[in-house]
Amino acid sequence: MKVTAITQQVYHPQRYNVFIDGSFAFGLIMEDIIYFKLKEGNEISKEKYDYIQNELVYIQAQDTALHYIGYKMRTEKEVFKKLHEKGFSENVIERVMEFLKKYQYIEDEKYCESYIKERIRFNPRGKYALKMELRQKGIADSIIDKTLEKMQIDELGDAIRLLEKKCFSLDDINEKEKKRLLGFLQRRGYSYDIIKEAFAYIEQKEE
Repeated sequence: MKVTAITQQVYHPQRYNVFIDGSFAFGLIMEDIIYFKLKEGNEISKEKYDYIQNELVYIQAQDTALHYIGYKMRTEKEVFKKLHEKGFSENVIERVMEFLKKYQYIEDEKYCESYIKERIRFNPRGKYALKMELRQKGIADSIIDKTLEKMQIDELGDAIRLLEKKCFSLDDINEKEKKRLLGFLQRRGYSYDIIKEAFAYIEQKEE
């Protein structure tokens, strides 16, 4: 095996891409490149290659992932994307993901539960909006649906509270303003039936 190129990474200039026999092998800092005596045109033994790939680079990727999830919960897709952006190879990333899932450092179902609870508490959304947001984070529909089904989400209650915050009385607003409020709730992911019930509840309450 021969080192055919060593190039500086564009987005992480402190790291360098090492190519073996014309293919990307791993990303290293310059200190490691010097330590392992990697130079364009030089041969690299299989033992050295395997050590760098299976030990050094893997540990670096693992540390990167653990630091990334250390201060905030992340989805599998987010961790995978972060490691890919850092220049780690697909094989190394897969090993790290297996490790993280095995020891439950990342669990998309728990992430869903935490995300939904936080949304409901601080910035309520309807089930449809929650599903779209979680889907954008790369979580499978099956996990999202399962989590939404088992959690206590009072869509009607949340929609009513949002309406009450937006207007003191429905009697004091015109049809144009009512349509604006309807659109507001729709953008929040509430179904037409929920919105209709919310308006009806407030109108009945005012009577």
